[in-house]
Amino acid sequence: MEEERVNPWLSMWRKPRETVRIYLDEGLTKWLWLLPILIGIKLFLDNADVQNVGDQVSVGSILFLSIIFGIVIGLTHWFLLSGAITLIGNLLSIRAEWSAVRKAVSLSYVPAAWMLLLWIVRLFAFGVENFTPQTPTIDASIPKLTLIVFCYIIDYIVMVFSFIVLSKSVAEVYEFSAWKAFGLILLSVIVLAMVFLILLLPVVHKMST
Repeated sequence: MEEERVNPWLSMWRKPRETVRIYLDEGLTKWLWLLPILIGIKLFLDNADVQNVGDQVSVGSILFLSIIFGIVIGLTHWFLLSGAITLIGNLLSIRAEWSAVRKAVSLSYVPAAWMLLLWIVRLFAFGVENFTPQTPTIDASIPKLTLIVFCYIIDYIVMVFSFIVLSKSVAEVYEFSAWKAFGLILLSVIVLAMVFLILLLPVVHKMST
């Protein structure tokens, strides 16, 4: 009954803490696995944009790869982030179940997942120029140039808002302020980055010698 009443796609924008609390109290699971996958697809497309892969790979191939790798990227991001938050919290004597933190992190992906709609617009409007350094069609059209700038601005604003939603979501799990949750998340991300750096340094050193 609760699962039918709660719509996280809308409620996470306005009442993230309340939405997370309902999911925790009622043991809801709807959308929890889909949201990280959608985020993985978005992250892949964003990276393809930054890396300008359109010069070597077709748009169709990029979209196909975004689905395949998006699943892996999204689920990995979900498990690593929620796991790091849980672990660092436990080390700081701030206890929470990993399953609860996973729910909060997954639900916090809602605003960013909506940004896939912007990618649909961009793909129809700009095609391969989304992924190439040269954009003659966009540069020659004021409406297209305005649209792509608008898409970048909206995406940036929503990414910042998503971090606020993440802080509030995690705060509800631990039942403290969003600011404390922000600190816990930031510390977890720093530790996670340091672990990856330590693991990658020997590989980079070996490749350079």
